[in-house]
Amino acid sequence: MMKDIESFIKECPVCATIQDEQGKETLISHEIPDRPWQKIGTDLFQFDDKQYFITVDYYSDFFEIDRLHDKKSKEVITKLKAQMARHGIPEILISDNGPPYNSKDFAYFSENYEFKHTTSSPLYPKSNGKVENAVKIAKNLMKKCQLDKSDPFLALLDWRNTPSENIGTSAVQRLMARRTITLLPIKTELLKPALTSTVKERLRERKHRSAFYYNRTAKDLPEIKSGETVRIRPFGHEKNWTKAKVNEKVNIRSYQVITEDGRLYRRNRKHLRCTNEPFVENNEEVTDKTVSTAENTPPSAYKTTFENHKPPSADKTNYALTSTRRSTREIKLPKRYEDFKMYK
Repeated sequence: MMKDIESFIKECPVCATIQDEQGKETLISHEIPDRPWQKIGTDLFQFDDKQYFITVDYYSDFFEIDRLHDKKSKEVITKLKAQMARHGIPEILISDNGPPYNSKDFAYFSENYEFKHTTSSPLYPKSNGKVENAVKIAKNLMKKCQLDKSDPFLALLDWRNTPSENIGTSAVQRLMARRTITLLPIKTELLKPALTSTVKERLRERKHRSAFYYNRTAKDLPEIKSGETVRIRPFGHEKNWTKAKVNEKVNIRSYQVITEDGRLYRRNRKHLRCTNEPFVENNEEVTDKTVSTAENTPPSAYKTTFENHKPPSADKTNYALTSTRRSTREIKLPKRYEDFKMYK
């Protein structure tokens, strides 16, 4: 009975359209790079009505912040070129799937500079959690400096030289193998370059610790196969879950889906809920689906003719009556026409 109830609910379009958020899945961490600036993440954020561009290193947690005058791909590419001239060209660059990263200019830029551009699922910032955490830290520093009316560059310099918890070294040490001078007093010996060989092991321990506590209340969702019908979680002005069909699996927990009206989307597994509803392509309406009465009367029974119940020929009045309906609304005849014995 429970399986029948579950199957019935999955076939119900009303239940599939309006439903709650799905639970969180277990944490999947990015692979730890072998060296600094091998893998970087980028994103755009807004602060005080101004646009900024941030780039973070997956090995050292070191991030760069640049002011943007517009959000076009040319502006973003120029900032990235300046950063790559300082730190070198990475092997992998991770970003979301929105503009300006989905432009032809950015595709040509990644091909010309010979780095792999990997995009995460749209509207799912957890896929690029490293850069989201960097944005949070950057905004926090900028807010404090704005309230204190202090120099944000000095605050950023101090943060880069602050040792990270459970790692023992700072972001600038892991990137440049040395400390940089701040306004705080420091010995000259501490400014000499020194390699740290335990960074990767410490980072791995930190990831395992975070995943242990996060996965205690998480559960993985089953993988979706191509051709299965799903419902897409509503975003923005949308309020209802939209019906779609899975085309293919793009990446880990990332799928390309197509709606009934032919629109293509890329969504994370958390944003897709499986359903047993039929998928109708090209926005075609399902025929022969009408609202039934309490007695489960078929739609054909709503059309009633009374041509066989005509009065005697002496009466010239045409009493032939036909009940009609619009869409699925039932038209009930007046009570005076229910009994035609008077015509016999």
